[in-house]
Amino acid sequence: MRIIKFVFSILMLCTITLVAQQKKYVPYTVQKGETIKSIAKVYKISRRDLMKLNPDVGRKPKANTVIIVPNINYGKIIEVKDDFKGEYHIVKPKETLYGISKKNNVTIEELKALNPQLATGLKIGMKIKIPIQEEINKDLTEVTYVLHTVVKDDTVYNLTKRFEVTEDELLKLNPTLKEGLKLGMVLKIRLKEGLELTEGDELLDESSLFVENLNFNKTLNVAIMLPYQIDKYTDSTRARSFGNNNSILSIATDFHMGAEIAIDSLKRKGLKINVSYFDTEKSNYKLKTIVDKNDFRATDVIIGPLFYEKAHWLSKQVDVPVIAPVYSKKQKDLSGSNLVKSDSNDLESILLDYMKKIYAGENVIIINDGKADSQSNLWKAVSTLKSFDSIQNVSVIKSNDGYINNSNFAEKLSLDSNNWIFLISDENVTTAAAINNLKGFKEEYNITLFSVNKGKNFDTIDNSFLGQLNFIFASKDFINVEDANVKRFYSHFRSENNSNPSKFAVRGFDVTYDVLARLASKESFEEALKAGKSSRISSKFNYSKKQFGSFENNAVYIVHYNSDLSSIILK
Repeated sequence: MRIIKFVFSILMLCTITLVAQQKKYVPYTVQKGETIKSIAKVYKISRRDLMKLNPDVGRKPKANTVIIVPNINYGKIIEVKDDFKGEYHIVKPKETLYGISKKNNVTIEELKALNPQLATGLKIGMKIKIPIQEEINKDLTEVTYVLHTVVKDDTVYNLTKRFEVTEDELLKLNPTLKEGLKLGMVLKIRLKEGLELTEGDELLDESSLFVENLNFNKTLNVAIMLPYQIDKYTDSTRARSFGNNNSILSIATDFHMGAEIAIDSLKRKGLKINVSYFDTEKSNYKLKTIVDKNDFRATDVIIGPLFYEKAHWLSKQVDVPVIAPVYSKKQKDLSGSNLVKSDSNDLESILLDYMKKIYAGENVIIINDGKADSQSNLWKAVSTLKSFDSIQNVSVIKSNDGYINNSNFAEKLSLDSNNWIFLISDENVTTAAAINNLKGFKEEYNITLFSVNKGKNFDTIDNSFLGQLNFIFASKDFINVEDANVKRFYSHFRSENNSNPSKFAVRGFDVTYDVLARLASKESFEEALKAGKSSRISSKFNYSKKQFGSFENNAVYIVHYNSDLSSIILK
């Protein structure tokens, strides 16, 4: 008995001894420049015998050709120190290396480094090592990243010197740099200890970002409800409606096309998605009929209906998360525990928060049209601005039927400090009057023009002049045409539909892709919405729980036009 215990203890303490894989012949991938003669020499076999093992292969096989060679470890006993502490995964049919990497939250490079056998390809039944996440992430808290907005005179060389990084490190974190450094581009850069941030830099809190980690074992059941109005339109009336960008049919069709591309993109990654489409026909009766005739208990999410009131009504009838896809003024008053407001419009509060963050003693002037419906926004702005630390005064200039006296500006502008002009009006005449007045002062005074958004009241204003006024505004959407993902989406959409996507097609893609990616990455819907910030083609998403338990997206862009006529994302 003691002998048995002794042997057992020796086996536990010593290096584990394994017999090499008992296969007499193994596959080998031919490398570039190799011949049958050179391979035979390495494996100590005659050229003739190697040709017999591979009768279909010539003397100079092409690179990457798989041939059979003798197993040089056949019959040998080799010692392998098994100190791997991670997990093992057995490859199943239809699995891909990409899918396995995403499922286990590791990179393909990490898998290949740990599993040299992957060099010959992924095979069903293969046993591969999966590194422990704690080991991968153990230094994450010690790494700090900064978001740097590219400004005039920035070069890749200057950035590498300033942040003490190599060009390869920059490219690894910012693949779009391969297409060149562009003004306004936002770069992610590792910040070394002791380096100070300057204007245009912002610390990146990675813990607040949504990280896509698709669970390919999960099947998503999705319902999309839009007013296609199939029964109402004949082929000829439908064709005429496509010319009207504001028609309900056009909006619904464009949203649908964008949503389809999003679903197709996720399916190509390996995600299983079942989709049901419902035509609400812009009818309360039809929507009620859909609810009465269909069982949605197995549905994971409903995207739509297009009109907010109908989405709100639907959320009360089904026990399924309902995504309201576009903004409506009515969403301020209508909420529901399983209703998700995917579009935010609280632009003024977010812009004011940004102004408070960057305020450094500027002279503040507010321009208002004097109309009753804009007074609440005016006094909210005045009250918020006066709460800024060290602010001395907030002046208000109101137009008189659109007219603004030039002398009013002259009295309130300051030569000794920067002047913030905050336009609180969506009226065309007041906007034009304010801009025309500023034209006469821009050479003498330092001016930055702010607006809650860039609406139709700016349509007749020259963007080049707005750039000279350092125009800053809040926006629910923004498209960076230089972004690689944006280019791919536009190219895909054009190839599928022979036209450029409208803003509703982009919206369809953004809403659909984001919510499905979140659902596929988390266990519960609430956990998915709380998973952090994300950016898609034109929209950002950052959900928070509001009154009555509903979730609302509160992510907004702060955009800056500069004198170089380029747009920079400030936030």
